[in-house]
Amino acid sequence: MSRGSMQGMQMKLLRKALALSVCASAIAFSGGATAGPIAAGDKVEVQNNVGSVFTPSPTSDSNGLYSNVTIYVAGTSQSVSAGMFVLDYREAGNPGSSWEQFLSFCLSPDVYLTPFDNPYTAFNLSSSPYSGSADRISEFWGRYRSLVINDMTAAAFQVGLWELAFEGGTNLASGSFRLLTTGSVFNTAQGWLSSLDGSGARATGLMVLVDNPGGTDRQDLLTQQVPEPGTLALLGIGFAGLALLRRRRTA
Repeated sequence: MSRGSMQGMQMKLLRKALALSVCASAIAFSGGATAGPIAAGDKVEVQNNVGSVFTPSPTSDSNGLYSNVTIYVAGTSQSVSAGMFVLDYREAGNPGSSWEQFLSFCLSPDVYLTPFDNPYTAFNLSSSPYSGSADRISEFWGRYRSLVINDMTAAAFQVGLWELAFEGGTNLASGSFRLLTTGSVFNTAQGWLSSLDGSGARATGLMVLVDNPGGTDRQDLLTQQVPEPGTLALLGIGFAGLALLRRRRTA
């Protein structure tokens, strides 16, 4: 094959890769039939379409990742389930859009998750009322979110978020929010909170979904939104093609 023919084939492959990456970006961020990452200002419907609100699909734990604990909040002790919620969202006002599963934790320990008060509005974590605790929450998520792999760590992570979001502190044994249950959940959550010294990596893409701004039953959901892996992979193909073309031209 001549050098000119090879260059022509390389250009065709490059154009195809770039076209695929552009197409993937359009699907991920256009708000079409396939739900893309949630951005600040978006309005979405939230539902639970997988049975238990704690049950991921697939999972090795048939009833999801959570533990029952007793907390002190709003002047009373309450028995609650603390863990990772597995819910579904789609674009609000567009019943033809598909449901997208997402993982989240709640930020209000004294409010029930259901019934869902749709639509929800997405805000950056740095928005009020979490602007004062956003940096600690980002560090907490960046350090320990990857350790949520069983009932105990899921509960510890949720309890830690409640402490940071509701009270803004790091001591589970005192204040307006406390964890009354002792044992591994308390010890793990307290250890994580005590380690927050500002030196840990901060998580990116943290969004708060608010169902009833200003209402007494406000239950905010914290989730992490990042570009979809498939989109990143196809974009990588396109960028790799550009790099190859530059090398060819230099040679």
